Amino acid sequence: MWQESGQGQKISMASLPRPPYRRLLLVQLLVTGALALAITLKTPEAGISVLLGGMIAIIPQGAFFLLAFRHRGARRVQQAVQGLFAAEAVKFGLTVVLFGLVFGLVQPSNPIFLLSTYIAVVSVHWLAPRLIQQGMKPH
Repeated sequence: MWQESGQGQKISMASLPRPPYRRLLLVQLLVTGALALAITLKTPEAGISVLLGGMIAIIPQGAFFLLAFRHRGARRVQQAVQGLFAAEAVKFGLTVVLFGLVFGLVQPSNPIFLLSTYIAVVSVHWLAPRLIQQGMKPH
């Protein structure tokens, strides 16, 4: 399958670059680090909860990206769609397992800081279209 590029050239769908998901993961990591530092300075015992909340968001998201973008090209559409469903299932399962591990094994954990950081880091996805758009611009 062919698509017109911005300069009038034809490019194959298989040669399109992968979305710059590493940039999104990096931004999520930076948000987690900044929140952990800020909270640790104010309330040192809550810092680990903030860090764990961010990691619970980042680790499953990273696994999703690795699984979701394995297949590319017009001939592999069915595999790509199946990969997206599998990646989402793995992401959900990992999230549940990580929350269970943290609530079961980490004492004392501060659930307010943990969940607030998780929500903040997951909310970085609202910036994803902007981050991806910037990453796909020709230099």
